[in-house]
Amino acid sequence: MSDSSVKAIVRRFNREVIEEGNMAVFAELVAPDFINHTAVPGTPAGRDGFAAFFTGLLRTAFTEIRVHIHDQVGEGDKVATRKTIEGLHTGSFLGRAATGRRIRIRVTDIVVIREGRYCEHWGSADLHGALQQIEAEP
Repeated sequence: MSDSSVKAIVRRFNREVIEEGNMAVFAELVAPDFINHTAVPGTPAGRDGFAAFFTGLLRTAFTEIRVHIHDQVGEGDKVATRKTIEGLHTGSFLGRAATGRRIRIRVTDIVVIREGRYCEHWGSADLHGALQQIEAEP
């Protein structure tokens, strides 16, 4: 696959899965033997654990989710993306009650794409920064 086509798959995942919550697209784009190399300790590193992040954490804590992709670099089957996930904090997030505030989470991730599907993932999300936004005085 070309660098531009693997980047397009990552953009589609961010738009349709993260923003829209379309788990049918998740099933289409994430390989059955997917490995998340940076899964939260105690969370399965496979496809089910990756899905749970979106359905059980992100989408239960935030509504009106938007992903702003700032940079993407693709080489071969790998894509690195620097992005911001933004949403309205309307549910519990990491033990913090809903604030109604718009929260931004800075994320950098690397994805390996094979045969048009996510096969491997490494990610770094600024959860400390998100919690500071939640806990800040109004």
